[in-house]
Amino acid sequence: MSKTYTTTGLILKRRDYLENDRLFIVYSKDFGKIELLAKGTKKISSKLNSYLEPFYLIKIMAARGKGFDKLANCNLVKSYQNLRNDQSLFGFYLLNYLSEVTDGLIVGQTLKHDKFQLLLELLDLLEEKINQASQLKLLGLVNVYNFKILNLLGYQPEIKRCLNCHKGILLTKNIFDFRQGGIICEDCKKVCLIEDYILVSDGVIKLLQLAQEKSLADFISLENHFDDLKQFNQVVYKLLLINLEKPIKSVDFLNNFC
Repeated sequence: MSKTYTTTGLILKRRDYLENDRLFIVYSKDFGKIELLAKGTKKISSKLNSYLEPFYLIKIMAARGKGFDKLANCNLVKSYQNLRNDQSLFGFYLLNYLSEVTDGLIVGQTLKHDKFQLLLELLDLLEEKINQASQLKLLGLVNVYNFKILNLLGYQPEIKRCLNCHKGILLTKNIFDFRQGGIICEDCKKVCLIEDYILVSDGVIKLLQLAQEKSLADFISLENHFDDLKQFNQVVYKLLLINLEKPIKSVDFLNNFC
C-alpha cells in the first residue's frame, strides 16, 4: 500500500491537538470519512491555515501514519463564500447542520462516491440559491438531501403503503410511525397503539416520495405549501435523531429562522 495518497474532501470539523497541531475530520471522495493530523496549524505562520476552514472543499495530499494520517499539503478548490457571507447567518447555520449530520451518519471509509457527489450537488445549489429562495425552502432542500442520505445508507421508511395493512395510501389523515419507520393509514391508526408519531398531510407524503425519487434540483424548482414543508422538515429531523441517537445542536438556531 502506498504511503502517500491524494484525494478531494470537505472539512467537517477540526480540533486542537497537542501544543501546535490540529486534527481535521474530512469527508473525502475516495476514502469516506478520514481524520488528518495537520502539524503546526495552530501557529499563525502556518501556510496551510488559509485552506483549512470547516466546509472548505480542498485537494489533499496525505501520508499514512500509525495513529493518524498526516496532512502533507492541500489546495483550496471551493470555499462556498455566498453561504459564509450571508449576513443573516442562515447560510452559516446550514453549513453547521450539514457538518453535524454528515459527520454523524457517515461512519468509516468507503469507496462509493454517490453520497459525496450528492453533498457537492447540494452545496452548489445552496451557494446559488442562498439569496434567492426562502429560508424554509433552503432548509427543506437540505432535509431532502438528508433523507436521500438515509436511504443510501439503507434506512428506507415505507411511504407508499400502510405498514400495517399494506394498502396504498388513499385517505387524508395518515400518520408517520417513527418506531416502525413509515406511514400508518387512517383506518389502521384507529386500532393500533402508536406512541411515537406525527400526523402527516398528503403534501408531506408527496414530499417524502419526491425526496426518495427526484433530484435536488427538481425540489428547489417546486412550489411547496408552507405547512407541508415545515412538517416535512420535522419528520426528517426526527428520523435523523433516531439514526444519530443524539441531538443536533444547530437545529435550535435554524428554528429561529424558520
